[in-house]
Amino acid sequence: MTFYSVDYLTKQNNLTNTVVILLVALTFVLLAVGLVATFRHRFNTRYRDLTIIAFLFFVFFAGVQFTDLQNTNTRNSQQSQMTAFVKNYVKAQHVKTDDVYFNSTSLVDGMIAKEGKNYYQIGLSKDGQSYTRTQVYLVNANVEVQR
Repeated sequence: MTFYSVDYLTKQNNLTNTVVILLVALTFVLLAVGLVATFRHRFNTRYRDLTIIAFLFFVFFAGVQFTDLQNTNTRNSQQSQMTAFVKNYVKAQHVKTDDVYFNSTSLVDGMIAKEGKNYYQIGLSKDGQSYTRTQVYLVNANVEVQR
């Protein structure tokens, strides 16, 4: 089971979105360069073909980004909720941020918090405004911590 530190949860970076956005921007630039070259050299079909290929890549990457946009927004919202929850949890339980780890990167009912050597299951209310904390014992004590 993997647990994540408070610092990891607050500084979590979504590398996949950054890469896709860079690919969309790069193909857009290639498309623009190809269009300029096509208009400058109207009789050379090589530039037209390269522009069409760049346009197809642009449409593909833009489509992938568009379909992934809703999932990304939901995930980012859950991660920001988790960050706010973690900060409030640490304050309410009077523990150091270095001693608390959670087994989820998003706010979900039933996640487990590791405080020192103790483990607690966090039960969230339906509206997400309150939680219960019950001590639990792990069957498999093999724990990995991401800092």
